[in-house]
Amino acid sequence: METALLQLKGVPIRLKSLIQREADGHRRTLTQEAIVLLEEAVLARASSTRQTRDEIDDILDRYHKLPTKDQRPMHDMVEYDELGLPK
Repeated sequence: METALLQLKGVPIRLKSLIQREADGHRRTLTQEAIVLLEEAVLARASSTRQTRDEIDDILDRYHKLPTKDQRPMHDMVEYDELGLPK
């Protein structure tokens, strides 16, 4: 696996301590633990985004399968006033 240098500045002391505690518990270095935590967070976010996208696609599929009860175009169904606002 190829690796790259990633340097984090301004990490809150409390966060560094929490990561170090996790690292100690898993018998990893601070760097190894930070990499594991970053991978988990990125994968969780990607999974969540993918799930949301799939849910939206499902809703759109159901919407497109609904019958059209009125074939008129929208501008024929809505009356507008002199300012162009719907009445």
